[in-house]
Amino acid sequence: MRWAEYCLLFCFSGALAAQSGGPETIPESLKRPQLGEGLRYPQDTIIGPLGPGTAPEPALQFARNFLQGLLARDPEAPIFTDADPAFLRELFEALGAVEPRRFRLGGGREEPDGSVSFLVRFIGRDQWIAGELYLQFSDDQWNLDDIVLEKPREIGQAGPEYRFDFSPYERFF
Repeated sequence: MRWAEYCLLFCFSGALAAQSGGPETIPESLKRPQLGEGLRYPQDTIIGPLGPGTAPEPALQFARNFLQGLLARDPEAPIFTDADPAFLRELFEALGAVEPRRFRLGGGREEPDGSVSFLVRFIGRDQWIAGELYLQFSDDQWNLDDIVLEKPREIGQAGPEYRFDFSPYERFF
């Protein structure tokens, strides 16, 4: 065997030993949240935590359905029955520049007036666009109040406003 083969063999044998029950480097007490700690949700590096936030579950479900309708680009979707057609055309045009393949819905926040807002991000192949979705409860259901979208940005461009704030559990992984 040559020197490079010995190095590879040494590296792989060490990795296999670590996976097969070798000594742990991170104590179990740091891997798991402690009693009384809140749930931790995945985070989008632009819009923050992706959990439900303080929004009621029906508002969260309406927001998901609305964003799925936008992603499908179907103005005839049942979720859009009460939406203004001119407003929908504007949204579809703004999203058309990004050609989104998926979306992310940030944690909702209940506003003092009873409305709910969500941070959103649509991700395309080369670009993404973020914004905020506003919902209002009226006529015994959640309805779209407004959606504000920023200008599209290139993938990998986060912008100057975000600072990394990872949880203590994430720093080990």
